[in-house]
Order: sequence, then C-alpha cells, then structure tokens
Amino acid sequence: MKTVVTVVLVLVVLALAVLGFIYSGIYDVAAATPDTGLIQWALETTQHSSVHRRAEQVQAPPLDDPGLIRTGMIEYHEMCVVCHGAPGVPISPTGQGLNPAPPLLVEESHEDAGELFWVTKNGIKMTGMPAFGVTHSDEELWAIVAFMKRMGDLSPEEYQRMVEEAGVPE
Repeated sequence: MKTVVTVVLVLVVLALAVLGFIYSGIYDVAAATPDTGLIQWALETTQHSSVHRRAEQVQAPPLDDPGLIRTGMIEYHEMCVVCHGAPGVPISPTGQGLNPAPPLLVEESHEDAGELFWVTKNGIKMTGMPAFGVTHSDEELWAIVAFMKRMGDLSPEEYQRMVEEAGVPE
C-alpha cells in the first residue's frame, strides 16, 4: 500500500511540475528561436513516427503519367513553392521565417510517396504545413505527390520550361 501511495504522489508532483512549466511561460514559442537538443529531437521523432505510422496503409497509384506530373507541377507551383522551393527556386522569405524550417522538397524526392501524400493531405500541426485535403481531392493530391517524386530529377531550366509551358503565373 505504501508503494502505491508513493507512486501516486510522485505522479501528482510530476503533473504539477508539468503544469507549472506550461503556465510559467518559460518555454520560448517564438518562431525566430529554433528548438535545440532534447526538444528538437522529441518533436522531430514524434512527427516522423506519427507520419510513418499513419501512412503505412496508404497505397500510391501509378505516379509516372506525364499529365499527372504536369497537373501536380501546376498545383505545387501555385501552393507549395513559396515554402518548399523548387529546382532553381529558393525557399521564399516567408518559408525562411517558419520554425521548424520547411524541407527543400527538391532534395526529398526519395521520400515515400505514401508519407508525402499523407502530409500533403493532413498537414502537420504547429509547423505551418496546412492540410490540403480540406480543399483538394485525393486525385489532386496524388498529382502533387507525382510531381514531388519527379522534381528531384529536374534541372532549374527544365522546371522553368514546365512552368512556362503550363502558363503558370510567376
């Protein structure tokens, strides 16, 4: 019985300490202050594990259709390039001000298609990544993923040519 009371007291003290920390304002939530050490590891590991777990059941359709890739490029250029850049297009000042920093997706084309789809559809809390599944169909989202998977193979000139051929405004 003594052990149970001790465990309960320790849990109550821990809960009060956590609440004290939360309400103290000690933790700096400014986007200009990057997370470091244990906090950064915990947030990145939680995000990666959560996305991986939820995307395991996602089955990608064929993503090599040129029309699908073109449609995805248009959507990507209009919605994603500001934060994630593109071949020859750096992340904008808006994207540079986000914390955590958005990945330069031209370097992430090796990522799992199911995970890219899940993130594009559902977004990521407290990162600035919106949930595009609210405004886009799965077919539109798969087109974006098809382009993201292809983007790493494009030169800046090829990307610019695709944008011009599609008539996408700069």
